[in-house]
Order: sequence, then C-alpha cells, then structure tokens
Amino acid sequence: MHSFAPSEHRLTTRNDIVTHGPRKPLILVVEDHDAAREVLARLLRTMDYQTIEAANGKDALAMLAKGNRPDLILLDLMMPVMDGWEFMQRQRKDWRLCTIPTIVVTGVASHDPRCLEMPIVRFLPKPYSAEQLMAAIEAEVSPPQLHSA
Repeated sequence: MHSFAPSEHRLTTRNDIVTHGPRKPLILVVEDHDAAREVLARLLRTMDYQTIEAANGKDALAMLAKGNRPDLILLDLMMPVMDGWEFMQRQRKDWRLCTIPTIVVTGVASHDPRCLEMPIVRFLPKPYSAEQLMAAIEAEVSPPQLHSA
C-alpha cells in the first residue's frame, strides 16, 4: 500500500516495508529529479538497504512526521517546494529528527558557508561513483547483512 502526497510523488511508509531476518538499514532519499531518485533508490536496494523516497523537503518532513525513522538521509539541496537548506533548518530544530545522520548529495559547492551551520554529516558532490556513495553511507550506518540464497 502506498500513500500519495499532494505533489503526486510516491511516499512509502515503514508499514509498506516487509523484512525477513535482521532489520536492514532504512535510507530516506530526498531528490527532486525522478530518474535520479529512482536510480539511487534502486542502487541502494541492490546493496540490501531499504529505501523510502521523497521529491522535496516538504514531502520528506511529512514522511518523518508520520513516524518513518530512517537510519540515514541522502539529501539534495536544490529542490522546488522546500529545498535541502530549509529541510535541514527544520531538521536541526526538531529533537526527533536532529540525530538522524544526513549526507548532502548535490552539485552545489561544498564551500558554501551554510554547510558549516547545518548538521551535515557528509557532503558528497555530484557526480559521484557508486563506490564513493557506498563508502559515505557505510561510514554512517552499518552495512546490511547480505543473505545467501
């Protein structure tokens, strides 16, 4: 069962996620470009992570307000409706959200002074390789236990 936000982008709740065996780390992917978000989520699922997706900061906050608690947030900065900067400002002010590690994945220069003011765990500039992405993620959350079939 999927719920739909007013922006018509897919929002998945933790109730939609079925797991067998040890819990897989959950990653929230916040990216406004549909194709980029889908490719990133697919890559993460092939690495045995669970994913939930949002097209902008507003949708991401709505998901988090419904009780979704990811182990990590992958966040683009430049998005319509609510950009990554505003999302991080709100995340930092909410005691329930401020401890969730955030990796900013964006084409915006990392030397922006706002980066120093935000709870950014890591900054991963675009373009990046799958290896760079996995190294950044695995530095923040334990990699999932791969199951042999």
